Amino acid sequence: MALLVVRRLVLKEHGFGFLPWNLILAWIPLLFSVAFYSMHVQRSRRRVLFAACAVIWFLFYPNAPYLITDLVHLKQHHSHVPLWFDILMMMSLAWTGLFLGNLSLYLMQEVIQSWRGRLAGWIFSVSMVALGSLGVFVGRFWRWNSWEPLLHPTGLANKAAEHLGEMSILEAAAFSATFFAFTLLTYTFLCTFAHLHSAGGLHLAEEADDEEAPPEKAVAVWAGLR
Repeated sequence: MALLVVRRLVLKEHGFGFLPWNLILAWIPLLFSVAFYSMHVQRSRRRVLFAACAVIWFLFYPNAPYLITDLVHLKQHHSHVPLWFDILMMMSLAWTGLFLGNLSLYLMQEVIQSWRGRLAGWIFSVSMVALGSLGVFVGRFWRWNSWEPLLHPTGLANKAAEHLGEMSILEAAAFSATFFAFTLLTYTFLCTFAHLHSAGGLHLAEEADDEEAPPEKAVAVWAGLR
């Protein structure tokens, strides 16, 4: 966002006005995943709130990785602002969206894993990445919003049939599959680093416990040295 502010206030260029709104939408899944995770940690029994957070997270989750597709606007670059500046700005927003989406999914997976086991947690995450990739597709190419499935469920079914008649199903499948593979790869990296961090912290804690030996053990070692 800082680069966008510089672009507007310093470089006096007012394009890309849609980016702040897209970034706000990208934060929504993280906020509701944090709420979902917090209720789980607090052992809340409010199932309605659990369900509400899960549904809202599910509907808005594609908005986070969707920021990656905003890179398409760079091909319409007609501005006095240097292209490299816009590339850095768009890439920073794209990676922010990808991180927000992956982090929110990680929190959801942690809860599902604690409820149903590790395998169920990964099945959930892979399924959500697949559905999220499809959601990015319909958002970018069909221009659907996250709230439309709730407001116009029947109308969307008719629009889907119309759109599928206008474009190749193979093209839609190719985009969704490629985006799915890319997102799943980055999500796997996040999970790997998170587990390495937790394992490293546990190892350091064990070493600290060993260093804080009880007095009896220290006396025995000292006596043996004598």
